[in-house]
Amino acid sequence: MVGRLALVCVAVAAMGCTESRDGECDVRVPLGDNAESALQTALIEQPSGRTVCLEEGTYRVRTELSVAKPGIRLRGAGREATVIDFAEQDLGANGLQITGDDVTIEALTVQDTPGDGIRATQVRNVAFLDVTVRWSTPASIENGAYGLYPVGCDGVRIERCLVSGSRDAGIYVGQSTRILVTDSEAFGNVAGIEIENSTDAEVAYNRAYDNTGGILVFNLPGLPVQDGKRAKIHHNEVLHNNLPSFAEGGTVVADVPAGTGVIILASDDNEVHDNVIEGNDSVGVIFIHYLAALFGPYEDPAFNPYPEGNYVHDNRMGQNGNAPAPLVLGAIPMVPVPDIVWDGCIDPSSMRGADGKNCVRNNGAATYFRADLCGDFDGMTSTDISEATCEHEVLPVQNP
Repeated sequence: MVGRLALVCVAVAAMGCTESRDGECDVRVPLGDNAESALQTALIEQPSGRTVCLEEGTYRVRTELSVAKPGIRLRGAGREATVIDFAEQDLGANGLQITGDDVTIEALTVQDTPGDGIRATQVRNVAFLDVTVRWSTPASIENGAYGLYPVGCDGVRIERCLVSGSRDAGIYVGQSTRILVTDSEAFGNVAGIEIENSTDAEVAYNRAYDNTGGILVFNLPGLPVQDGKRAKIHHNEVLHNNLPSFAEGGTVVADVPAGTGVIILASDDNEVHDNVIEGNDSVGVIFIHYLAALFGPYEDPAFNPYPEGNYVHDNRMGQNGNAPAPLVLGAIPMVPVPDIVWDGCIDPSSMRGADGKNCVRNNGAATYFRADLCGDFDGMTSTDISEATCEHEVLPVQNP
């Protein structure tokens, strides 16, 4: 009896697809002249819940690849062994486009996409495991905007991944919930790791270094999903994020000053703890409200631009703020800029009281600065860390 899998392979046999029973591979796509067609056909025709395996070597692809069936697993022979090269791509906006639920991409490299490396849009339970996304030309505005880009998703897992060269954010999760980013590496991007308008994210045991900004937790106006909160950022190394920005002008990330470790922008109830945050030339950690003069005006009555209830504790900080970008130096006229900075802007409509205070605690010898960017303190600034010394309940870990 001819099984469903065999029928799939018969349909694409002329392009090189072979049924495979070794390990967990259901279909194996070999290298060769027909590899691109065989790969896309396998991803389209493959029954839900199957595994498509790639060989060791480089697959040269000229078109965006799509994964629409649920439960598909695309597996390479290893992160450095299998490369999908999009350098000659002339059709489609991104490298891999995922629109099916329960999809896993693992053990491969995506290289030189003109757009985003791997994008997942409005899906449940997407996973990137042992994946590299990179661009051959460092710090080029011609590179794609994002490396890993799940947006509008419920259940995101990014583990043991590496992204380098993105002109916006290397590892980005937007408008999503139930998120885990762990054991990954981001360097040579404008933003290393960015959590935007998302809820219940855990960013842990990663290395974000040599980017323009290390780890960003943003809430932005005008997006379908609002009120992102509760990012738990812990046990990361956020080091030497001093790369001059090569972001496209007009984007929000283009306004991130070089030398920034962790930014919490207009987002509430986040926890930053047990990280090493060192050698960032502008600032270690900053809480900042959405400043229209900097990030652009908005018309969104539901948007709250103030960060509240954030908790930064038990981090190791040092050698931050020694060569601040002009934007930072203009607002904080001292060198070095203190490790932890709050812009001093208070939500006049907030009813949270002490629960809404941004707290810092047990960060060793970390220094502190409270600006008065909005005039809420009658022009008075402060370096007295005791005024921000308080604590909130810690956040639970995520298991998407």
